[in-house]
Amino acid sequence: MAQFDDARQLVNHCKRKFPELNKLHAECLTQHVIKHDFLIEVKNCMENLRSALDYCAVALFMKYGKSKKSNPKIYFPYVNQGVDRLKFQETVERCIPGLPASRPDIVDLLATYQYFGNTGNWLSVLIIITNENKHEQLTPQVQKEYLEVIISGTLQSGESVKIDLTNIPLGGGPDKPFHAEAGTWSGLEFINTGVLVMPLLEYAVPNVMQIVNELSAI
Repeated sequence: MAQFDDARQLVNHCKRKFPELNKLHAECLTQHVIKHDFLIEVKNCMENLRSALDYCAVALFMKYGKSKKSNPKIYFPYVNQGVDRLKFQETVERCIPGLPASRPDIVDLLATYQYFGNTGNWLSVLIIITNENKHEQLTPQVQKEYLEVIISGTLQSGESVKIDLTNIPLGGGPDKPFHAEAGTWSGLEFINTGVLVMPLLEYAVPNVMQIVNELSAI
């Protein structure tokens, strides 16, 4: 459907913008100033991702939905932390009327994208910040320096392991199966949420593309 194709175009546009975003982000950190160009590019990227999700919702409604209203407002369903799966189904009915009755399996799939699903709470964070950008102002950001610990190791193909963080010495050498290095990292975060800007976008872009691809294949 055209809506899914449009959604892919929006996500791909965001991907193409990442070199520019990374460059502006680095300039903000180096110059200790939050550039308006960066704020605008972040706003555009987040709104494009939100629009891509909403296009998917419209496509689902056109294929499987039904409403008594002549022109219902359709948008991608999401819930904030604390809302249970039952309430989520009610949210889906508001966002995509008729879908729970006609395709409960799609509702189950939509649930996997929520904070109680298997990809974390990025979706609700993305939409909350996007709403602030749309209805209030360019979301203010602040530069901070963070302590970080990077854990590295080698696994055989298909192997998994549980890591006890208390038993990984900092600076462990190559003779150790896992070792950790401590350092600092600077970045910009959204003031109201404390969420790091670039990691959120880097995580959201492929996840939105996955959503588009999965829903368009139904």
